[in-house]
Amino acid sequence: MIMDKLETAVLELLLFPEPFSVIVEECAESNDANIVGDVLKTLIHDELVSPYEKLEDGSFKRHLGYDSDNMHAFYYRVTSKGTDVLSNG
Repeated sequence: MIMDKLETAVLELLLFPEPFSVIVEECAESNDANIVGDVLKTLIHDELVSPYEKLEDGSFKRHLGYDSDNMHAFYYRVTSKGTDVLSNG
């Protein structure tokens, strides 16, 4: 799978669950929330990233779905497939 710099930059940020605001803030390739959001949605669709909910005890629960209109409601983490893509990149 061929990925552009922005997709790679987003994936590299997600070794641990991160909120959308941190992803946008720390992304070296773009700090535009709309652009980063679109990339994140594509990575989720391609099963390279999964959305998570932060529970009251501080742990994270993986979600099968997410609210694409409210990206701030979830945390995001790279999947094993995404990790494979990064290591082969």
